[in-house]
Amino acid sequence: MQSARLNKSCDQCRNRKVRCIVPPASPEGPIACTHCIKRNETCQFSHLKRKLRQKVSPAPQSTPSTDHPQPSSDPLIDRLIRNPSESAVLVDETSILTVHNDRVPSSGLAFFSDKRVNSLVKRLGHTHVRKLVHEIDKSIRTRLLARPGKDLSLYTLAKVQAELVVEREAASHIQRYFDILHPIYPFLDRQSFEEKARRPDLIHVLETDYAFCGLYYAILALGCQYNGLSSFIPDNSHAWKLFQISLSRLDRILMTTESLPNLQALTAMAIFATNTFSLQLDQTLVAEAGRMVLALRYHKSLISEESTLCHRIFWVIYHIEKRYCFSASISSVIADYDIGCPIPNTPESIVGEYNWLVSSVRFGRVVSVAYSSLFSTSASTRSDDTILSAIDRVQGLLEEWRLSIPLEFRPKEPLQRHRLLDSACKEIALRTHYYYYQLAIALERLTLHVSRDIVRSENSMRALLKTAREVINLTRYIDVEPYTPVFILATLPLSALFILFDFVVHHPNDPDTRGNLTLLDIVAGHFSQLDHASNGTIQSSYLSEFSHMARQYVQNVQKESTGHDTGSHETSSSQPTTANSNPPSIHRAISLEHELSAPSNLSNPTLMEGIDYGGLDNFYFLTPDSDLWSTGLPSLDEFDPREYYGSIFL
Repeated sequence: MQSARLNKSCDQCRNRKVRCIVPPASPEGPIACTHCIKRNETCQFSHLKRKLRQKVSPAPQSTPSTDHPQPSSDPLIDRLIRNPSESAVLVDETSILTVHNDRVPSSGLAFFSDKRVNSLVKRLGHTHVRKLVHEIDKSIRTRLLARPGKDLSLYTLAKVQAELVVEREAASHIQRYFDILHPIYPFLDRQSFEEKARRPDLIHVLETDYAFCGLYYAILALGCQYNGLSSFIPDNSHAWKLFQISLSRLDRILMTTESLPNLQALTAMAIFATNTFSLQLDQTLVAEAGRMVLALRYHKSLISEESTLCHRIFWVIYHIEKRYCFSASISSVIADYDIGCPIPNTPESIVGEYNWLVSSVRFGRVVSVAYSSLFSTSASTRSDDTILSAIDRVQGLLEEWRLSIPLEFRPKEPLQRHRLLDSACKEIALRTHYYYYQLAIALERLTLHVSRDIVRSENSMRALLKTAREVINLTRYIDVEPYTPVFILATLPLSALFILFDFVVHHPNDPDTRGNLTLLDIVAGHFSQLDHASNGTIQSSYLSEFSHMARQYVQNVQKESTGHDTGSHETSSSQPTTANSNPPSIHRAISLEHELSAPSNLSNPTLMEGIDYGGLDNFYFLTPDSDLWSTGLPSLDEFDPREYYGSIFL
């Protein structure tokens, strides 16, 4: 339903983005504002077209709605079973970058809704950003690394039977694996593996023991990457050829009885797939590893000679699977409520006072709770208040996890450069920070989507911007190499680029704009370096167009603002502040404080508690062209931050 009220700013002032000052109303009503009188222009007040929030009485239970499911704490499946005719209005994440207007996925990469793209197009004055988003999305969806005309899959990689040979550099590859990756994934008995790998009859062992053969060549492939014998192009490097030999034993591993050796081989393959740009392979390998570890019942308390090794591999798979499922927006196959095995002692994964294995397991539990309570199908049908309570819980768990980490590795603290000299320490440090920021971004975006509290939305926006800056600051420590995990090399930096680009375009005169533009240049340089390192296989240098568009737009806004009259109260809301003039946010705050001084709003705790309106520098979640500043703030029932920010900033 549209409101019949008039805008409190005339059309001319709204176009100029200046405050509309109307003299006291006469019996005939306001004729013109002071600015239009001064310019001798016709002053026209259009009707307010913003939709008001309506309080709708709940429908009787006897006539359930078939349009939209009522929010409920019950799992959606229970409601569907009770009422098979109920239709669920849900959206699946079928796109990589673009998202639905009313759904926030757990993936940190999915960012642009149609509303947000339209808002950017309106601000920039051209449609290039829309074309760019669609081009990037299409490139990722068609799998950047697949060669034209070639089907890259487990089947095509595994069907070619390569000759088994003993690598001359095998010892070096194995050493590199255990020095760098074993501390991160401590699922093997190093001594036992190396003894078997040094046997004089190794070829015979590889030919007859398919599980060890799969494990052996997967370890060689992983170590080979760190020895510089890898490539961003699948099946075009020595590491990929070694991995292909490992995959040639996959059919036997999956089709025979589950066993610890089979699971070890499968886990090593999954690590290779998730640690590189093999986007087509990781889901199957991770899912099969999760299925097999449950079939072997390693998630239970075992009493056997190999119980420690069994528990090690379970927790490594738990860590891999939980993180992968959260990033891919799919449910985990490992039920947390059915786990009953201890976390074994793993000295090789302890760096100083930091126990990486325990920390990675704790984070896996946090993202498991986050997905089930916030991003699952059932969670998406719950009420906003229920979701906000769940966000508070997950943020509390995330903060507990952060504080449990020693200071030199702790996210939001300066990264200790001396910790980056050792390759394993560097891997652990970057993973720790990027794990935290990935979940933090997802939580803040969801908060902006569902919150109607001004202070909470403001704090979430600030936290989101700070997280994006931290992600970009860390890119200087990233090895632009095929062995670097995709979420570190590309996903999180790309998310940070989108966040800063979006904010700069909607707030070109923010005090931190210059710094944000510099950070956009830095992350654009990171992707240009990735383009160069991959010899153009990963065409990412064109992401610098986001930085160029943002900088050009800011320059245009600043040029336009310098031509405005800055004499008295005609300060534009988009004009930069100076030491000799009041910031436009102060004028907004005064107007807002005046609106809130009405008796009908003084009793509203959501809007009044904790806000120093006179000193508030900006409402970051509002765009400068929002209707709020021109129409005033009638009441909480009529004001929803999501209409101005959250519903379009996903």
